[in-house]
Amino acid sequence: MNSVKQYPLPLPHQVAMGADDFMVTDSNREAAAWLDKWPEWPSHCMVIYGPSGSGKTHLSHVWQNQSKAYTATISELVVKGATTLCAMNKVLLLDNADKVTGDSAAEEALFHLYNHLREIKGYMLLTAQLAPAQWDIRLPDLKSRLSSIPAVALAAPDDALLAGLLIKQFRDRQIDIGMDVVDYLIPRLSRTPEAIRSFVAAMDSESLAEKRGLTVALARKILEQLSHDL
Repeated sequence: MNSVKQYPLPLPHQVAMGADDFMVTDSNREAAAWLDKWPEWPSHCMVIYGPSGSGKTHLSHVWQNQSKAYTATISELVVKGATTLCAMNKVLLLDNADKVTGDSAAEEALFHLYNHLREIKGYMLLTAQLAPAQWDIRLPDLKSRLSSIPAVALAAPDDALLAGLLIKQFRDRQIDIGMDVVDYLIPRLSRTPEAIRSFVAAMDSESLAEKRGLTVALARKILEQLSHDL
């Protein structure tokens, strides 16, 4: 009887987002050091910014676990207002804060939140893709406040961080991968979290389907398949 190729079901896997899973490299060292200083910040508010895939989400989650911060969205801030949010928690994490730009209600809400947190001796971490100086803020008072707080950049992943992200993605799936495969992939794989997740999922699925190990040959095959699908 001919062997039949079996395709595994896409079972969910646990994504590790703790401090032990965060790799500090030159691309994120300064931002990690600043967050480690909390609550001894020079201001009650701070911004970390960088391109997609630079590790903002993971780093902010590490800080959130340490500070027990409440994660708020811009829409939630606009609806509930500063006083209600701060009554829930005086330590806040606001993701994608640069999306307030051009929205007068959102800018006003963030301005009041900044002032209210300062009054009650609270703290806030903002994440964004761009530095606050590049936000197209229309409210002069908010623009002034944002220009006065520490803002630290996260660079695009370097080789060390890309290797760590690959190993972490496979570890999340309880899979060990050899460094020969990692070294092969580093100069060939797109440096975005989406590309890494897609590759790891495809390689895991193909490895299970073909009942073969994670080898350079399999990695080459998956890269060719993914490039053809683009």
